[in-house]
Amino acid sequence: MARIVFLNGASSAGKTTIGKAVQELADDPFLLLGLDTCFAMVPPKWGGGRGGPLSRDGFAYRELPEDDGHPMLAITYGDVGRRMLAGFRRAVVELARAGNPVIVDEVLLDDRARDDWLDVLTPWQPLLVGVYCSDEELVRRERARGNRPGLALWSARHAHAGMTYHLRLDTTKAEPARHAAQILAALP
Repeated sequence: MARIVFLNGASSAGKTTIGKAVQELADDPFLLLGLDTCFAMVPPKWGGGRGGPLSRDGFAYRELPEDDGHPMLAITYGDVGRRMLAGFRRAVVELARAGNPVIVDEVLLDDRARDDWLDVLTPWQPLLVGVYCSDEELVRRERARGNRPGLALWSARHAHAGMTYHLRLDTTKAEPARHAAQILAALP
């Protein structure tokens, strides 16, 4: 059975960096895929980050009231966006079914997304990894990346809801190689 590592955490928490570190340290060719991979495939008119006219049915950003003086920005999806995400999750499973080790870099934004991921991944016995980071560092990283402010903090408030992990990593002090070694040691 192919190995699957499921990294879940806020935007800017360091999931992609950890995933790349796992790829570097691993003896097997892990494929790194995630929410950003899926979003990159979406036509611009269906993606809210690009202000698409059909983003309400696909993916849209929604500004929320500030939290303790910080902007908050949510990602929402319509029926077409949910369908795209469901198909993407199943495509990831097909990569594993073909024998490929996979790293999933995800931001679980609601219960439906979480439950669907767990439904499709459970037969594969994935290593579930919670990636955490302090609010201050999330804001700093989001700003440094030039992202719209608010998504990192908003997703930090929602990504871990209802999740139980095999491994929890705090990336506030970036140590991707150490985190990658922990993940590889925890794999069967």
